[in-house]
Amino acid sequence: MKICFITLGDIKFIATMKRAIGMADPLLSMGWEVAIIAQDSEENRKRIAMECSDAVKVYYYPEGTAGEEVRAKTALVNEIAPDYILFCSFSFRNRILKNKLKLKSTILIEHSELPSGIPDNKGLRKYAMLALEYWSVLYADGLLCASKYLCKTYTKRAAQLFRRQLPVLYSPYAFNNEVVESPRIRFEELADTYSGKTMLIYMGTMTRNYGLFTMLQAMEMISKERKDVHLLLLGQGRHLAEAKAFVKEKQLDMQVQFLGYTAEEELSSYFAAADAFISPLNDTVQDWARCPSKIYMYIPFNKPVFTCRIGEPLEIFGEQGYYFNNNAPASLATLISQLAAGKLAPVKVNKAAHSWEKRAVDFTEWINSHYAAKVLRIANL
Repeated sequence: MKICFITLGDIKFIATMKRAIGMADPLLSMGWEVAIIAQDSEENRKRIAMECSDAVKVYYYPEGTAGEEVRAKTALVNEIAPDYILFCSFSFRNRILKNKLKLKSTILIEHSELPSGIPDNKGLRKYAMLALEYWSVLYADGLLCASKYLCKTYTKRAAQLFRRQLPVLYSPYAFNNEVVESPRIRFEELADTYSGKTMLIYMGTMTRNYGLFTMLQAMEMISKERKDVHLLLLGQGRHLAEAKAFVKEKQLDMQVQFLGYTAEEELSSYFAAADAFISPLNDTVQDWARCPSKIYMYIPFNKPVFTCRIGEPLEIFGEQGYYFNNNAPASLATLISQLAAGKLAPVKVNKAAHSWEKRAVDFTEWINSHYAAKVLRIANL
């Protein structure tokens, strides 16, 4: 069987390519032929080379207008002639012209968030996102949903559009062994720098909505009792300048470091050196729906993850997780204080259940179950 992943944009800014490069090699090992369509960018080429073997066929398209991109992707799909097409996200730009396909491929669409539920999407944009979400139900032959909330939402929408039989697979993100086992090129440097100190890591977008100031306010509280706790912030975002001003005003410069975008090949060094990770979430539709991919990257490193009793973290850690209220910095400060005092241990998680290998197995079983006639036809060719 041949599958083609269709991705969107530069992974440095849009992370939805993670499923394609995560599942590619595991699917290959199970007998699939795998192709990836990706925008031609330096970071995309680097990440694909890092995480995928040479047996994965990669087709790059140049950045252009939405119309140019759709036509380029349609042409590449006709060249590849896959049995299955998996869109790693669906948008007006990330689609193909179905009426131009030479082969009737089975079209699958992944949803990893609910754009209509994002507070910043207001007015006409909100309705455009909602229309796109419903259109995906009509456009696809099957859906992959990266959260339980999304599974429920799209199952309901399929029923509303008289498509109750539309297959929906629950398939969260996962971790990639290539990243976990990559050379820890900066580990010794980090271990020396933070020796005898407690190091916390947040990796993500620097915005208020993602808990940036909850973390900073918690550090302000902690700094009054301990100077050996350090927070490393990896990423960029629209509130970065405001956050730096807060750190300067509160004299937290020695305990809070803004590291900006961090290269993928350096992540294993930071994660191995960290004492704990922070992944804030809000009790909103946006955060119940989205799949916090970073948490899956943290799991193999066996460190405590401070997060919120929302959506997918609750599925992963259950009642034993280390949870805080994103609207109450003191609740995060309490966890950090307990960690610094040596009172916390990692929550035991079945790592094998959250690998891309497991996602590939589940996906293949789902394909065999719901598209049995097509699988049989391909096998007999």
